[in-house]
Amino acid sequence: MKRSKDELEFFERLETYKKIAAIKTPKGLEEAIKYKDRISAVFLLMGNILTIKNYVELFQKEGLPVFVHIEKIGGLSINSEGLDFIANYIKPLGIVTTKPNVISMAKKRKLMTVQRIFMIDTEVYDYAKQMDKAEVDLIEIMPSRLPHVIQSLSREMDTPLITGGLLTEKEHAQEALACGALAVTTSSSNVWKADLT
Repeated sequence: MKRSKDELEFFERLETYKKIAAIKTPKGLEEAIKYKDRISAVFLLMGNILTIKNYVELFQKEGLPVFVHIEKIGGLSINSEGLDFIANYIKPLGIVTTKPNVISMAKKRKLMTVQRIFMIDTEVYDYAKQMDKAEVDLIEIMPSRLPHVIQSLSREMDTPLITGGLLTEKEHAQEALACGALAVTTSSSNVWKADLT
C-alpha cells in the first residue's frame, strides 16, 4: 500500500516516540501540547461537531498528527455524510472506531483507520486476527494489560498493533512494547513525558 507523506511521517513518529496521547478532557489538550516533542500523535476522544475542528487544527498547528474517535464526537452521525464531514471539513489524518463497517467508508475518503478492539474473550481474539486481512492501518487492542494476548497477536498478524486502556505507568508501556505493540495509547501525561527506552 502506497502511503502519503503525512502517513509516512506519522509512522516515523510512531517508531520514534511509541506513545499516542488519548485526549479526554480540555486539560489534556494543554498537556499534550506541552509534551508534543515526546508523543507520536493524538487521539481525540472528546468534542462535538461544533468544537472538533478547532481541536484538530490546534494540534495540526503544533505539528502533531490527529485522529478522531468518531463515536466520541457529540452530534455526529456515523454514516456516509458524517464521514464526509470528517474527511472534507475536519480533516484529521485519520479516525479511530470500534465499528468495522466504518473502516471501508473512511478508507474511501483517504482517512487512515484505527480499529479499536476490546479483548473480552476468544471470539474477539479470533475476530482481531480476521481484521488483519482488512484495510485497517492499525489495530488497537484494549486493555493494554494483556501482555500474552498482545504478544500472540503481534506474532500472528501483519497489521501493526497498538494498545491502550488501563495504562497509567511507564512500566505498563514498556511491558506492552516488549510484547510486540508498536506503540501505546494513554491519557496519562506521566507516560507521555516518560522515556520508554
